[in-house]
Amino acid sequence: MNAIPVSSDNPKLRILGRLDRSRTPLALDWTGSSIEVQFRGSDLWAELEAPVMSPVMWVAVLADGCPVARFPVEPGIRFYPLVLGMEPANSRTVTLVKETQCMPDNPAATVLVHSLRMNGSLEELPARNLKIEFIGDSLTSGEGALAPNGNDEWIPLWFTACGNYSFIACRALNAERSVLSQSGWGVCWDWEHNPAHTMTEFYEQTAGVLQGPEAEARGCGKPWDFASWQPDIICIRLLTNDCGGMNQKNSFEQDRDTVVRGAADFLKIVRRNNPAAKIVWILPGTDVHPELAEEAVALARREGLENLFTFALPDYGPEDMGARFHPNAEYNRKVGLLLAEFLKEI
Repeated sequence: MNAIPVSSDNPKLRILGRLDRSRTPLALDWTGSSIEVQFRGSDLWAELEAPVMSPVMWVAVLADGCPVARFPVEPGIRFYPLVLGMEPANSRTVTLVKETQCMPDNPAATVLVHSLRMNGSLEELPARNLKIEFIGDSLTSGEGALAPNGNDEWIPLWFTACGNYSFIACRALNAERSVLSQSGWGVCWDWEHNPAHTMTEFYEQTAGVLQGPEAEARGCGKPWDFASWQPDIICIRLLTNDCGGMNQKNSFEQDRDTVVRGAADFLKIVRRNNPAAKIVWILPGTDVHPELAEEAVALARREGLENLFTFALPDYGPEDMGARFHPNAEYNRKVGLLLAEFLKEI
């Protein structure tokens, strides 16, 4: 059985998502962060570590893009099977995906990837057609998508990066994916109108939503090297929580211009760091003031930004719900395919 360390120096490993690639073991913090290989052989294992017991960090395994396993990473270091008993002569793409979003209340929680063990060998990975970055909130973290309708638990088990619209769209487009999303966070403030919890503040850091000594040791606060991975398309799905914060304070008329200005300024930050990308703002639902995002995009265009688009997804209803009034995996599948078709046309 062969064993190799997991390192960004290995050209036969594809590392997806924002993480400090200079450090080992590699830390998967953002949801959707992945390690991908082209594997020819029968059995492939990954040596993983969860530094803390709670919150539980879940991962999924894909074989040629199809989910084949999902499990929690336990405290301590041990090997987990990714694929077993495969036809040894066949070659397939195997992807290990972090299913759980960053947890700022416990920044020590992560998934560390130490090594791979295999009966077989690694081959050169086929190139993907596109690179797509997603910036969002709980809807992009897949919160509640795996839960039964009406469930009210806020637990990592129900989060998913693979039952999420971003995964479905990227699979349809054969695209690499990078996700930055945080439940409850917004552009100007969070769902409780707290301005400390914004994706704007931390967009230019590796994983700056995680703070404290454990996160700093993993390089979460380091400036992100945008040159290392330039997306072709960036999809932003934010402002739902900004509107929620305004509802909390009953301050819509007072704050609406601040939100429009803040969203336009966020587009400028994204554009500055990704000069060639097409940027798509996925509008909030029709009951969450999508006009604010449309006004922000129009303002940014007037101020000189180009290659900006908006896209409206169909609203989700009671039959589409998972946990805590969030859409389920089937809704995510449907809208992911709609998004993929739109992205083909821009």
